[in-house]
Amino acid sequence: MAVCFCLEAGLVYKVDTTHSKAAGGAATAFLFVYLGLFTIGFQAVVWVYPSEILPLRLRQKGSSISTACNWITNYAVVQITPIALKKIHYKFYIVFAVINAAFLPPIYFFYPETKGMNFEDVDRLFAGNNVRAFEHDAESKHTDTQVQEA
Repeated sequence: MAVCFCLEAGLVYKVDTTHSKAAGGAATAFLFVYLGLFTIGFQAVVWVYPSEILPLRLRQKGSSISTACNWITNYAVVQITPIALKKIHYKFYIVFAVINAAFLPPIYFFYPETKGMNFEDVDRLFAGNNVRAFEHDAESKHTDTQVQEA
């Protein structure tokens, strides 16, 4: 998604400087590409991940806070974007590219994969101090089950 915003910045710059219709069409296309990637990637996180990682007693509050943060952030983006585009033009897309790229390391290193885990396993995952060790145990347990089923 960060790459889409970098390409968007370059294409909008080209439109601003050369009035190229082809660059304008490509810029429009990359907005749709970004929206597609966002939809299959991050959009569901606010709705799904909190209910997967939080214990039952916190699930409702966590989902509520997650949803509220999502809508507050959406509101801020909608309010800021027209002003920023008017003031810094194509460079505003670079701001979004940097924000998207900055999220990659924390997500990779601190958000464990919960695919295929039941709620009890997820509770144990977050209860201990060693997340990576539990991930390895969960993967080998999943592999053992697949081998037994075959």
